[in-house]
Amino acid sequence: MFNKKKQEPVEQPEKIAELAAKQEENAKMREQLTNKNSEYMLKLNRSLDERGVSEERKTLIFNDMLKNIVEQQDHHLTARKIYGTVTDQANYLTENPTSSEQKEVVRSEPWKLYIDGGLLLGGMFAILSGISGMFGRGDNQAVGMQLMVLILNFVLGGFAFMIITKYAPVPGEKGGFIKYILATVLAMMGFVLFISLGALIPEAINPVIPSPITLVIGVVAIAAKWYLKRRLNIQGTMF
Repeated sequence: MFNKKKQEPVEQPEKIAELAAKQEENAKMREQLTNKNSEYMLKLNRSLDERGVSEERKTLIFNDMLKNIVEQQDHHLTARKIYGTVTDQANYLTENPTSSEQKEVVRSEPWKLYIDGGLLLGGMFAILSGISGMFGRGDNQAVGMQLMVLILNFVLGGFAFMIITKYAPVPGEKGGFIKYILATVLAMMGFVLFISLGALIPEAINPVIPSPITLVIGVVAIAAKWYLKRRLNIQGTMF
């Protein structure tokens, strides 16, 4: 699964520095290994190379493993006893993320998250408005969403989801869930407030869009959201 070519997000300077620090830490821990454990790690490195595992991912893998191996050496446990044969461990690592990778959250550029969130929230409200207008008011198809409200749903929805995504909880981070709840509440309160103000714009420049058209716009927006998510390889979104 790691041999598939995917569009990689641009690495942040902090991530590069962190990777360099782990590489230096790995070098120091290798010096502490026994001969048997050192040979195990050399063979594992070659095996991962044959499977096309990147140098960056190997650095994360070895950082986790070396810490454990060095610690267990004092208890007379070898790398083979801890992780099994080199082949078994290589197969496992190519199919499962390490603990470091599980904690790492990859997010796309803000503009991609904005587009994804705007289409999702704008499309969702357009669909709900269209359905309620068509089936909640009998045959009165003139009922629908105001133009400025529809536009604001898309424009402000992107900002709201950018904020919510930014504060999404990270595994292992203390207080992350509380920040996420506060960010979500404040973002949605601001979203509702500005949408309500948009409804006060005079009808002369804020006409009502019929419910069937509003529904179609919503469906197209949701379809565009899923298409662009795959096309632009948007990562780190809520849905």
